[in-house]
Amino acid sequence: MIEDLLKKASLKNTKQRYTILSIIESAEEPMTAEEIFKRLADEEIKINLSTVYRNLNMLTGKNVLLKILKGDGTAAYEINNSSHSHYITCCMCNSSVLIDDTCPVKELSETVSEKTGFKVTGHSLQLTGICSECLKKQK
Repeated sequence: MIEDLLKKASLKNTKQRYTILSIIESAEEPMTAEEIFKRLADEEIKINLSTVYRNLNMLTGKNVLLKILKGDGTAAYEINNSSHSHYITCCMCNSSVLIDDTCPVKELSETVSEKTGFKVTGHSLQLTGICSECLKKQK
């Protein structure tokens, strides 16, 4: 799948891109650059943090990745495919919960496409709030 994503975006399949995308693809939820860098280090793969950031920015610009802002303002990334997920993130502890297994923006994307003539190539929906555990701590 990674090879197809890169080819569709007219990007070379470099070892670094493939490795970064493999880590993101295997994650259960969107990952930050620092989390990706830590996983690389844990697997003893030597890629500089600046290289991770450069690749994430380029892959986001080419719509291979979706960028999600977490409650603390950090960016997290996930693969931009038809099976992407949406999360709600606690703005106090940064925990994330999957909203649903279907995309709530699909119909809106189709409507926008029809009205504007744009081909929608991706989107991000970000919800934030305070999780039940943090609400209990506040009381």
